[in-house]
Amino acid sequence: MVARAFTLVEILVVVAVVSVLLGVLVPIIDEVGTSSRRMQGQANLRTMTVAARTWAIEHDGRFPPGLLTGTETDSTSGDVRAWDWWTRSGDDTFARPGLLWEYTSHPDHVLQCPSYAGDDQWTGPDLPTGYNYNVVFVAAMSASQGVENAGCWDLLLPKPALAEPGTSGSETQLTLGQCRRTGTTALFGEGGYRLGANKFMRSPVQEMELSCGGAQAFRHGGRTNVGYIDGHVASFGDPRRGRHFDALPPHLSDLLAFPDNGFLSDGDEAYDPR
Repeated sequence: MVARAFTLVEILVVVAVVSVLLGVLVPIIDEVGTSSRRMQGQANLRTMTVAARTWAIEHDGRFPPGLLTGTETDSTSGDVRAWDWWTRSGDDTFARPGLLWEYTSHPDHVLQCPSYAGDDQWTGPDLPTGYNYNVVFVAAMSASQGVENAGCWDLLLPKPALAEPGTSGSETQLTLGQCRRTGTTALFGEGGYRLGANKFMRSPVQEMELSCGGAQAFRHGGRTNVGYIDGHVASFGDPRRGRHFDALPPHLSDLLAFPDNGFLSDGDEAYDPR
């Protein structure tokens, strides 16, 4: 009995069927991967919001600072204590969990956004990164340079966003009790701008020289994850440029790289919890 070979037509039909199946399956597999990374990012942000709220409850309602320069007694020590990581100027081997992680010593997997593969745009060792923290309204920030005979808490900067109109203001942070719009105000998000990730979330209408460098990255198929003050996490898919974007000089507006990065609102609505 002579075995029958496949004809050219039959081979072409099989190739066509396989091509159609691949065309259907590849987008599905890609979407599954995107969905998985988005869900992991949401889980990370949920952990961060819980950690921040716990910190606030244990510290008279104050959220973890976004940045402290130096130590409590010496702001010139070279220590750089950000909310995510504690590093030390001139020492690329020193890295400790940051201010948010008072209750755990292993935040590494939580701090790495699963859809971000770049570096942390920060001095010191290369560390897990990809998220940012609302410092424009909520978290305190110290000056980036230390001062002799002063501790880090002496260098907290007044927030222009919290000042009354016509005044320079003196408020350096908001407490949990001052946050009324906890379900609609971002506390943590997925940071992004033209050069990569950022760790300090900014509003599009405050401190304009810094705003476009503190936007959100829409990494998950045009969506970004946001952790809100009340502890819930949601996906957001409507990047905004901000109401003053067209008036910005190019060296500032180009930092945004819209629409890959953008803001959560055109004004302060998504950032001001009062």
